[in-house]
Amino acid sequence: MHPIQNVVLAALWAVTAWRLPAAVRDAKQRSAWIAFASMAAANTLAHPAVESPFNEVTGINNLATLTRNLIGILGFSAFVQFVVSVARPRAIRSSRRLLTVCGFVGAFGLVFLFAVTPRPRNVDNFFEAYTGRPLGTAYCCVFLGYVGVSTVIATCLFTGYSRHAEDAWLRAGLRLLGTGTAIGTLYTIFCAARMLTRLAHQPFVTNDHTAAAVAHIIQDTAIALIVVGSSIPACGVLRRTLGDRRTLRRLRPLWSALTDAVPDVILEAPVPRCSRIRLLRQIIEIHDAMLVLACYAPPQLHEQARSRAAQVLQNEEGRAALAQALWLRAACEAKHAGAQPSAHSVEERTAHPEHLAFDFAFEVACIQQLCDAYNSPTAEAFAREHRLEHA
Repeated sequence: MHPIQNVVLAALWAVTAWRLPAAVRDAKQRSAWIAFASMAAANTLAHPAVESPFNEVTGINNLATLTRNLIGILGFSAFVQFVVSVARPRAIRSSRRLLTVCGFVGAFGLVFLFAVTPRPRNVDNFFEAYTGRPLGTAYCCVFLGYVGVSTVIATCLFTGYSRHAEDAWLRAGLRLLGTGTAIGTLYTIFCAARMLTRLAHQPFVTNDHTAAAVAHIIQDTAIALIVVGSSIPACGVLRRTLGDRRTLRRLRPLWSALTDAVPDVILEAPVPRCSRIRLLRQIIEIHDAMLVLACYAPPQLHEQARSRAAQVLQNEEGRAALAQALWLRAACEAKHAGAQPSAHSVEERTAHPEHLAFDFAFEVACIQQLCDAYNSPTAEAFAREHRLEHA
């Protein structure tokens, strides 16, 4: 086996192991895991170190070929089911029934043709040895036909869905997956054309050795693109999760300061594991605390905060964030000191939770800017001066 094929096989098992926890947690991910596990198992059975002992132990000539082809049908059925669940979720029930029926028909056809094909001895390459004969060619055409139809369906669905994907990582992954399945279709066409010309005793465009090498290159390229394409969206999710965790740590000082002053805003529901939901919850609690603390900031405090921010910063956006941080920190000091809410407080314009769903990234950036301003020396000095004035 060529070193590149070993790399592809290792990548398939790596993706299979990587997707296993998600498959255990989420039923929607199980079809993808079955697809990759099937491809990994089928390619493992094609390895000479596994194929020969398997045939010898079972005592059935080239049983490894039939086994890996049956596993391949299972894998491609699961792969198409995964594609349908992503691109056409409403058709998942009807497609599952259709794929099950087609899978059983294809598997029965393979088993029947394998049984009636004379196999006097084990051969290194079943396709090469029997494609010049009608039964062997029919066997190979059944398998290639199933793979070809599956890859055509997957290519159409991936290509169509990629046009509507908003996330750049998902869009790139879908396009690579569509390219990989399209190359898989090319592989089936190439192999089928070669088998039919051999059956008709006509010369192919190149010799057998070169044709076999080209077929392996096309197959390995298709598998590699599918592996990479399926991993890119997950990498995007991982990148977003790490970014959300960094933001959670960055906003923690502001959240702690505000919720320490107004502990009632902390939601009673258990803290979720999802970093994005935790971040959204943290921002909502920050906004809730700001609404409460606005009652401890009289109009003159807002004027003082705006005046101090104008003296420190020239940038309008930064000045607004600093002014908000100044009165907010002074209001926290007043709340801790036991001050009573002001009847003439000014309600600052703040984003409400329903706004977060429309421009979450912008809201996070605003809260980060507020957090930096809240913990700045200017805000600390302003709060200290305000505390001394009311001492």
